[in-house]
Amino acid sequence: MGSFLVILSSFGFATLGIFGKLAYESGLGRNEALFWRFGLSLPILSLLLLVMRAYPRNSKPFLRAIGLGMVGIGVESSVFFLTLQHLGAALTGIFLYLYPAFVAVISHFFLNEKLTLKQWACVGLALIGSVLTVGVIGGSAEGMVSPLKDPVGLIAGIVTGAWYALYILAGNRLTQNENPLTMSAGVALGSFITFSGLTLLGVAQGTNFHGVQSHPSMIAVGGLAVFATVVPFTTLYVGMKKVGALKASLLSTLELVFTIILAATFLGEKLTPYQCLGALLILLSVLLTSLLR
Repeated sequence: MGSFLVILSSFGFATLGIFGKLAYESGLGRNEALFWRFGLSLPILSLLLLVMRAYPRNSKPFLRAIGLGMVGIGVESSVFFLTLQHLGAALTGIFLYLYPAFVAVISHFFLNEKLTLKQWACVGLALIGSVLTVGVIGGSAEGMVSPLKDPVGLIAGIVTGAWYALYILAGNRLTQNENPLTMSAGVALGSFITFSGLTLLGVAQGTNFHGVQSHPSMIAVGGLAVFATVVPFTTLYVGMKKVGALKASLLSTLELVFTIILAATFLGEKLTPYQCLGALLILLSVLLTSLLR
């Protein structure tokens, strides 16, 4: 059951790109889509906190989680959706999964956690995988934008992985020994505050606020809130308690596989053989990095 819950969380996180693309196609802007994502997920997470009696018992860690949401997830979600807008769901998911390599490099150079030769080899695998993924060899599949021809998407994709690495490192240090579900609710609240402010700022500057009016937009924001936020947040932490952090981190790498499958099925995004090889090398790098902790 623990393994099943972690796999379910991986599938939930993988739907983020699918529902995000649907949100764009239904007319929602980036900030507005994220406003609805966290705004609709908050009441459900709050109810779960009450049911599971995981409500905050100490204000300081919860305030740190809110701060992580406002800055950490606020920036990461923005660049993730920007990459999604330019490159599509499959490539965005691959770029996100460069974060373990960034975690290793940042830890080595800035946190005095020296890497072993095997860990450097994992970073090298991720680098080779990313070179193949961006289309240096073999180009991009028909119907997909090559990152080499879209510098905004390429830079946003790299920043997505790097910033998520910083978020992971900061989160581990600031919220140690706290209930993960409680911290997730705090992160969601902080993210909602950020995107509420950005949405209001956009409206003040003349950006149209479309709202959730059409059937596709309802599916998009409902999917973003429930399937891409509430379900993976809760199932990941419950499953992690049952199987442990190491096994959970290994099972979570299925998110990249699910993302590529969902993007091909629902969005028609098909990678070239070289890009598939690149994704496989990045996935292998993540698995080996987890095993060598």
